[in-house]
Amino acid sequence: MDLWIIFTPILKTLFYVASLLALGTVIFVRHFRHFQTVENTSFCKDLTIRACKYGMVISAGLLFSLAGNLGGEVWSILDPTIFSIAIYSKGGNAAGLAFFGFALIIIARRYEFNLVPLLLWAGVLLLLISFVWTGHAQKAGPIAQAVLSVHLVAIAFWLGSFLPLRRMCTSPEAENLYKVADRFGTLAIFYVCLLFISGLIFAYILIGDLSLLLSTVYGNVFLMKITLVSALLGLGALNKFRLVPSIKLEPSIGAKRLRDSIQIEMFIALLILSFSGFLTTSTTLPMGG
Repeated sequence: MDLWIIFTPILKTLFYVASLLALGTVIFVRHFRHFQTVENTSFCKDLTIRACKYGMVISAGLLFSLAGNLGGEVWSILDPTIFSIAIYSKGGNAAGLAFFGFALIIIARRYEFNLVPLLLWAGVLLLLISFVWTGHAQKAGPIAQAVLSVHLVAIAFWLGSFLPLRRMCTSPEAENLYKVADRFGTLAIFYVCLLFISGLIFAYILIGDLSLLLSTVYGNVFLMKITLVSALLGLGALNKFRLVPSIKLEPSIGAKRLRDSIQIEMFIALLILSFSGFLTTSTTLPMGG
């Protein structure tokens, strides 16, 4: 069995996790910085740096995986000629963009100087570009790339908030948790609209004929992914209308229930990202796209 058939989708899934965690935490801090305690701010900062460090390693791993796929053998990653081809390919360019994007975010989060905001958002931009530089979106054209970028920002807001919110559920400051969780639910309405609209447009651009959802591997996996996304959004609605209000009435119980719900959401999100990793590395678009 070809090692890269298994290794590449796993690496891609891990890349999605690190990227969306880094992007999402940056967005979370941007939206909720006025509601954060010193401890929560420090946690978000450390989380972003850790995600970016893992992201840099994974980006390098994707480059080696690309070389391995090109050569067809494990030892191909050590072949200078093959590795050079991998570096200058679109996939290699994307891995390099992501690597430097992660690096800029780390610098911006770790050090204090005048160019920090510029470096932070430059890093975020490089990460987003790395997603659309290659793959299905790149083949589908600039409109698909723009729609995917919007989709990624919406996903990052949702998934990147899980760990900071879960951390806050263990804090004794329930009033602060309520404010953040309530505001998160309000903002989520906007981001979920972006998520659905951009997702539907992107799917239509890639698939075209909706009947292909049932008759192709890509379509079947995409439907499973949509089912999981629907479940995730259902839990999000439960959090907003049931669990978050309960925090105000019964702080400790409400916080525990919200934390348990977030744990389930994180598991579902991992499955969704796994399907995404499979779609982008192991399937072709319907109609030979």
